[in-house]
Amino acid sequence: MIRRLAASTEKKRVQFRGDFSPFATLHELSDWEGWFHPYEDETYALVLQDIKDSDTIFDIGAGDLRLALQMAGRARRVYAVEVNPLLVGAALGEIGFHLPRNVHVICANALDATIPPDVTVAVLLMRHCQHFGAYFDRLQAAGCQRLITNVRWKSGLEVIHLTAPRVPFHEAHEGWYACRCGAVGYVGQGDRPRAPAIEVFDCPSCRGTE
Repeated sequence: MIRRLAASTEKKRVQFRGDFSPFATLHELSDWEGWFHPYEDETYALVLQDIKDSDTIFDIGAGDLRLALQMAGRARRVYAVEVNPLLVGAALGEIGFHLPRNVHVICANALDATIPPDVTVAVLLMRHCQHFGAYFDRLQAAGCQRLITNVRWKSGLEVIHLTAPRVPFHEAHEGWYACRCGAVGYVGQGDRPRAPAIEVFDCPSCRGTE
């Protein structure tokens, strides 16, 4: 099912249609943020490693639902949120009556969709995401515990513990930092290049001074 779905929907990359641009403007999708970009199987496998059978997942930018279907085999419930109605329609047409009962498909802008109170994990695979800070704040306010994403570091996945404490940026003196707004960087003289990143808030990007 997954391979057939992938082969079918990848032929319908609707971002290349002439009327996609006004749709992207309507939903404030900048750069490539609204484009459908499937990832390698290895990336999806890494996501699945962090999914527990007790988890309820909020999948932001669910695309053609291929990852949502895989997560549904492991998790309690999956809310698959995708803004592009043509992409969702094509995927649902291919899946048909094989849509799992624990997959709830929501065709909406994830910034507008209500995050259900039982959500424990969010998944955000979107290297060109321009609204990371807004997603972070909404998920944290909704009580979501973990965010699996590739937004901040681009080349790799990370699991962000949304309930973990964060330090003010001015307390980060040497090493990498990662901010709730989505920015990352290094402060200091380069003496700790392999040290884990410090979770901060109010970084230069937040203040518009970077």
